[in-house]
Amino acid sequence: MNLPSRAVLAFLIAALACLPWTARDARADTEEEVAALIEYLRQKDPEIVLEAVQAWWKEQEEYRERQQVELIAANWEALASAEGDPAIGPEDADAVLVEFFDYRCGFCKRVLGDVMALAEGDSRLRIVFKEFPILGPPSVVAARASLAADRQGKWTEFHVALMTASGALDEDRIMDIAAGVGLDIAQLRADMESEAVTAVIERNHALAQQLGIRGTPAFLVKNAIVPGAASREQLAELVAGAREAG
Repeated sequence: MNLPSRAVLAFLIAALACLPWTARDARADTEEEVAALIEYLRQKDPEIVLEAVQAWWKEQEEYRERQQVELIAANWEALASAEGDPAIGPEDADAVLVEFFDYRCGFCKRVLGDVMALAEGDSRLRIVFKEFPILGPPSVVAARASLAADRQGKWTEFHVALMTASGALDEDRIMDIAAGVGLDIAQLRADMESEAVTAVIERNHALAQQLGIRGTPAFLVKNAIVPGAASREQLAELVAGAREAG
């Protein structure tokens, strides 16, 4: 058997894996040839099979990332300008950073300082906070309380207090923190159950599902997404990239 180069073999193996099942009958000869190559390589050069699989997975991941960015751009108005989402920074900012978060998420707590420092150091940046409670009922209570606090003009104080609170964040603790920042608790409880608050949380869950966001935190600009606990430097680079893209 005259074997092609390693690069060609890797391409053939990856291409075979990508063939839709409906097309395989029409490519029987090709499949048999590649299958023979794979069997040969399994005995003589098994590493190339692994290389081909790794290359295929890399291509798939890059494809998913491109799709995700396209979805972000298509849903950017709902991400960056939807009514009811708390935000800091000027409305006429030249860059917008969106964060999906959960108050009981340890990684969200870890990045709080960097997120707030980024906002303080960039007067032309607007940060939109997407309440995305995914870590159980107490997270939902905290998200509802946070959105209700925004109606009393104390969202930032309450947000920081919740994020920096020690110990379990149950409903009693959430209400104690609310009282500590000067919120009207009776009004807060009433607003927490409003249709408007429910609508914001449901919208954020729907957006996250559409974009493939399954964890917190997740940071988005119009042309990119960074999942996980990004550093201040990473967030600054994300924002700079968005500005360059226009």
